Amino acid sequence: MIYRAFRNNLETREVIMKLNISNFCITHKSSTCFSKKGEPLSEYSTHEEADRSAAYVSETGTRMVAYHCSICGKYHIKPAEYYFNKSEHGCSCTDHTGKSKCLYADRAEAERMVLLRGKSGIKLYIYKCPSTNGYHLTSSSGY
Repeated sequence: MIYRAFRNNLETREVIMKLNISNFCITHKSSTCFSKKGEPLSEYSTHEEADRSAAYVSETGTRMVAYHCSICGKYHIKPAEYYFNKSEHGCSCTDHTGKSKCLYADRAEAERMVLLRGKSGIKLYIYKCPSTNGYHLTSSSGY
């Protein structure tokens, strides 16, 4: 009886695996990119792989999106509410430490980030990039 239950369970798992094989993709843990908790992010070689993984995870209720990482050059996924449409065409603007500033493609995307960071008690201000058609954020109210 135990053998039959075990065999039925295996058969069920085989069917589930066959049904989900189109969503299957091999992921690797990144050695350069980490979550805010310090855990390595899953990385994907192509945007299509990341999209399939995002779609699969989205079935659990959290809408996910794939994005290209400027640090490692691979693809990762993140919750859609934390994805912002940053301009593909960067600018030469830097922050006070010399790090390149994020360039938001339009004011609406910059406003979404201001609202998100505001939930954490961080006050940010939007300003037009002086050298491109995008927007930046600053914590200085006098900008």
